[in-house]
Amino acid sequence: MIVITGATGALNGATVEHLLNRLPADQIGVSVRDVAKAQHFADRGVRVRRGLEELITGRHWWREPGRDSIRP
Repeated sequence: MIVITGATGALNGATVEHLLNRLPADQIGVSVRDVAKAQHFADRGVRVRRGLEELITGRHWWREPGRDSIRP
């Protein structure tokens, strides 16, 4: 899995779009401040999570969606 941070910004959003043309959406994850702004990625099957706090603390946030996530 490839995880892109700041995916609702112009540059990293374009990076996600580029990856979507080359990889299955379920192989892409994005970390954003506001999950609502990344809904368009979730609608296409990308895993969307808020921030990196859970990743830094060691929780398996890509496997265990919580309240700050959108399931594709």
